[in-house]
Amino acid sequence: MSLKPSPAPAPAADTSHRRRRAPAIAAALALACAGLTAPAAAQDRATLSSFAPAVYADGLQRQYLVKNGRIYLRTEPNWNDWQNISAAFNGSRLVGSGEITAFDAERYNDGLLRQFLTRGGRVYRRIQAGTDTWQAWENIDSAFSGTGDGRIASFSVAVYGDGLQRQFLVRGGSLYRRTQTAAGGWPAWEDISSVVHGACGSESPITSFHSALYQDGKLRQFVVCGNQVLRRTEPNWNTWENISGLFAGVGRSPNARVDEPIHKRVMVIEYNPTIEYRLNGQRIDQPLNQAMGWRDPRVLEQQYIEFIEQASDQVVQYTIAEHLRLDAFPPRTRNPVYTDERYQRCLADEPDSCPREEDFDYVAALRDYGVCERANRYEIDELWLWGGPYFGYWEANMTGPGAFDTNGDPIPHTLTGCNVKLNIMGFNYEREPERMLEDMGHRVEGTMQHRFADQWRNTYGPPPASMPGPNPLERFTMRGFDVGTAACGNIHGSLNAPTFDPVNNWWGYDYTNPHRETNTCDDWERYPDLTGATTTNDCSKWGGPRCSFPDGHAAADRGWHLYWLGKIPNFVGSYGGVHNDWWWYVLDWDAAVATPPGR
Repeated sequence: MSLKPSPAPAPAADTSHRRRRAPAIAAALALACAGLTAPAAAQDRATLSSFAPAVYADGLQRQYLVKNGRIYLRTEPNWNDWQNISAAFNGSRLVGSGEITAFDAERYNDGLLRQFLTRGGRVYRRIQAGTDTWQAWENIDSAFSGTGDGRIASFSVAVYGDGLQRQFLVRGGSLYRRTQTAAGGWPAWEDISSVVHGACGSESPITSFHSALYQDGKLRQFVVCGNQVLRRTEPNWNTWENISGLFAGVGRSPNARVDEPIHKRVMVIEYNPTIEYRLNGQRIDQPLNQAMGWRDPRVLEQQYIEFIEQASDQVVQYTIAEHLRLDAFPPRTRNPVYTDERYQRCLADEPDSCPREEDFDYVAALRDYGVCERANRYEIDELWLWGGPYFGYWEANMTGPGAFDTNGDPIPHTLTGCNVKLNIMGFNYEREPERMLEDMGHRVEGTMQHRFADQWRNTYGPPPASMPGPNPLERFTMRGFDVGTAACGNIHGSLNAPTFDPVNNWWGYDYTNPHRETNTCDDWERYPDLTGATTTNDCSKWGGPRCSFPDGHAAADRGWHLYWLGKIPNFVGSYGGVHNDWWWYVLDWDAAVATPPGR
């Protein structure tokens, strides 16, 4: 295929609506999340996997906590100030792939620091090169021969008072140690799991183990198991104390009304076929997204994760368990699988020669690549699909027992083999992250419509003539032209749209309207104790002064989506038999409905 590369991403024609087409993809990869059992994964909303202290050359202690796949750091004496430093390892600065499960630092006898990152079952190390400089990260898995073939959950190093190193590896739920000899050599690894079995119990898998020599000359050891951090201090080696409470607030909103984080692991499948094109007479082969000047899926998904966490006030916390790139076009049910030539014609003459159906073959992909087997073992909670325009899948849909329409047709679990609900998102790397936020917005709408007995009378389209007894979703999504006072409208931005426009804007996309509308949207920050308080706003509420958006339409789009998603109730408690945290239903329907309101 000979495509002319674009110098920069260009906005695509948006023929979207509530069921807008998105690119189609599927496949999978064997996953085994270290230290997880099905009951723990199913019940725990948060995942605490590693704690490691280290004394640096300045004499100050740093402590690293890995929670929900994020690395947090605090430095004495500022023990209340945890900083999320995960951005240094993600997106365009990606180190390894998969979920982060441990981070450790240790100053060796040569005075230089080493840092160790355990991610996706692999261990990476970097060595200090100068005061503020580091060598490149390198994979050091070859150092762990003789420790079995289970998935690595953590690796740590400690220099003891005798000047010798001890190294600790947690692999496949077992703890291994090796001790440096006086001559500098290394004997074989030994299994010392029994050291912590009394503290952890046989039912709690070991996630990480760290040992550190403090400045008082005493050795402390820390084990994480069963989502708890335990510590013992010499000489009291038989006494483990539970210090998990010290970390309960890390990564959680400081607002006591906001519910606790919900951590979900994601499998990402990226269909990104290699495309041939010619530039200045030279043949170049590149992945589709690069050949077309589109966006980097790994950067997009990290932006999305950060935006959703920001909008939800830290309630929604995703980590990528695995990202698989496939050099192929996706399978389809009603149209031939694309060839380079067919796809070229589609893009050159869109949309006339592009299939318009949502015809991605979910059943074949989920079955052929074992996606449901992994979901059934609680190794993943969601599947995100990446691809280009017209790849043929829904923005959001679901499979599993009792699956329902979240924005696309559910897939019968009898065909897929999923014994648990699996949310599936369809993303397009041609588009900006704002489109991903819109996809989530539709998933929220679809999920809460199902929660309120499938009643949503003021959905997209003409306003109902009357709406007696509106449920909470209908109250939340009141539009500027609905009967009664507007609230937050829908994810398309209809809060301050003064009229319904069936000719030019049936689906109500309206992020930059300067019309001033009286609404109760801000009052939803008090949910369920709504007062009816109103404000009168135009689009400057989610953008710049006087609706000026320096970065153009995308900034208005993003501003609106973050504003709307930020109003979704995310609070503790319940009202009217419904949890005040709507995100719980969106991310984990079965757990939410199985938990009595008012918990």
